[in-house]
Amino acid sequence: MRRKRYIQIIWMVLLSFAAVSCSKDDPEPQVDPTEGLTKIQEFSAPDSPYTITLYNETGRLQLGYTKVYFAVTDGDGNFIDNAALSAFPEMDMGMHKHSTPRSGITKVEGKALYEAYYSFLMYSGQGNGTWYYDIEYTVGDVSHSFEDVVIQVDNVFRPDGATQRRVIQTVTAIGGSGQRYIVTLVEPLSPKVGTNDITAYIHEGTNPDYPAVTGFNLILDPRMPSMENHSSPNNVDLTWDAVNHIYKGIVNFSMTGYWKLNLILQNGAGETLYGNPVTDETEASSLYFEVEF
Repeated sequence: MRRKRYIQIIWMVLLSFAAVSCSKDDPEPQVDPTEGLTKIQEFSAPDSPYTITLYNETGRLQLGYTKVYFAVTDGDGNFIDNAALSAFPEMDMGMHKHSTPRSGITKVEGKALYEAYYSFLMYSGQGNGTWYYDIEYTVGDVSHSFEDVVIQVDNVFRPDGATQRRVIQTVTAIGGSGQRYIVTLVEPLSPKVGTNDITAYIHEGTNPDYPAVTGFNLILDPRMPSMENHSSPNNVDLTWDAVNHIYKGIVNFSMTGYWKLNLILQNGAGETLYGNPVTDETEASSLYFEVEF
């Protein structure tokens, strides 16, 4: 009886070792790096061994600032973490074409995901224009491209759903230089009463590269047109943040409603390139963004 019990114990130990050994050999399931994101569009072709899928938090591309994420998957749905990607947007206006300010595509740390941002100058259909994507990828010794794929860029509206909200503006510097700049509002994405981070990008208006501009300043003066154009205290002008590669300041909303974020664009020497102060006679700058909540 004891011998039988002893043999049973040995078998149980051996089986447990076998189970542990098998569990160590089995590959762990891959974590989905797109969890929490919404699919925008998929790019694939019969002759492409990999599929590129575009994601972000909202599931859409829109006028002005749009952050996006790219995922690369193989035929079995495995996420690829060693891809090299480029994505070139271009709008066909019939008589001419133009691209838009954008960042390079970089790998998200610790995830099989790749990120970039765009500052879309126009929305799809504006001026009868159509946006297209050219995407190229390389995985190991495999390279492929998807060319002239139509993408949808939506307009941005105020809460009434009908009035366009100003989120990006192209300006020509005063003083006769003729240099064009594109200023794009990034944050606040979800404004609240009180202090909010305000961030923006500035790019040269030079098609097709639109290089980023550093070392400038954006003088901030938020106003509420419907409330006698009053401002608010404790605002901080936007200056270049060399660590995060963006212009950053603070805007204070003293109440909910419609706000104009009046700005004056200055170069590193403090010379005004575009925009004007708000006065009793001039209720808004020629450079401003709109926030309403």
